Amino acid sequence: MNTDLFTTTKTTGEAAIETLMQQRATYPQTGDYPFLIGDGDDVERLQEAAEYNEQSVGEILDEAARFDVEAWLQERRAEAEEYEFSEDDTLGDWPGEIAEKGAISLHRDILTSEVRPEVYIGLAKIAQPWHLPAVLKYGDWNDCPDPVVHCAMHQYWQKEFGAEIVSVSGDVIECIVKNPPRDKETAIKLAWQQYWYCTDIVDQGCETIANLAATLLNAEVWYFWWD
Repeated sequence: MNTDLFTTTKTTGEAAIETLMQQRATYPQTGDYPFLIGDGDDVERLQEAAEYNEQSVGEILDEAARFDVEAWLQERRAEAEEYEFSEDDTLGDWPGEIAEKGAISLHRDILTSEVRPEVYIGLAKIAQPWHLPAVLKYGDWNDCPDPVVHCAMHQYWQKEFGAEIVSVSGDVIECIVKNPPRDKETAIKLAWQQYWYCTDIVDQGCETIANLAATLLNAEVWYFWWD
């Protein structure tokens, strides 16, 4: 399948991760950045969502390069404080048991966790992994940030943690992380950043920042989901 934004190839769910990793290994030579999408419906959602954004890829990347990540995170916090936000309640207590780490999941059915018969892998001509949301013109619906924010945040995390977007569907972004947090303090700081970027992973997911931080500690995969 070909689009104006990216090309796709079809594979089986069983072979998806191996194929994805093989294509990631050749990306420095080919310039074709691979990302797991999911099934055909997920491909259509990405295509349709991009039609509503009239910015060019270059405009998004230029704006992202000037974007003040720390100021945006503080702004998100200030907005929350207007609605009886409690830092202590949101932080919670560090879990007593080691939290389960994440794994790439878009080749699986979200309800049953069974491997899908067919999935798509996208290929985008980009110079850096964090450019992908600009090519896809991803976001700017409900509480999902606009493409500039996605690019800026992932540029920041790519530099700080070696995080690279590895899969994208209509409402999910997953990352492979080369240098994840190795201590509790760094993991908690990162968890707050991820919370302001994607509150649903806590508010409708792991419930507290401490729980999220525990999953991020030494974790090789990150998961973001917007309702």
